[in-house]
Amino acid sequence: MTTNKQREIEFNKKQKYKNAWTISKKYSSILMDHENKNEHLDIAANIHYQYMSELKYKGIDSRKNKNYVQIWDTMINTVNNNPKIDVQRASIKLLHQTSVQRSAN
Repeated sequence: MTTNKQREIEFNKKQKYKNAWTISKKYSSILMDHENKNEHLDIAANIHYQYMSELKYKGIDSRKNKNYVQIWDTMINTVNNNPKIDVQRASIKLLHQTSVQRSAN
């Protein structure tokens, strides 16, 4: 494989990774917009589904071993399984904060 081809492949991988975090930021922002009345807890599963669907639609790797997928899975597990509302809210805030930071790089 030529050096230019390798560079192109690596560039495309990085672009998809960055796009995954940009999409994550888009959907985590939706959750944050609904935070005031804890509505974000009710819509979290649906937003997670939409995020995963957009990744697949755009041809971005959505396997469980990707950190941009793992953080969403962790948030969903926390919202679904932790009875403490403060912990649930914190998991969504952490998801959003991480998405904002990673999409900026």
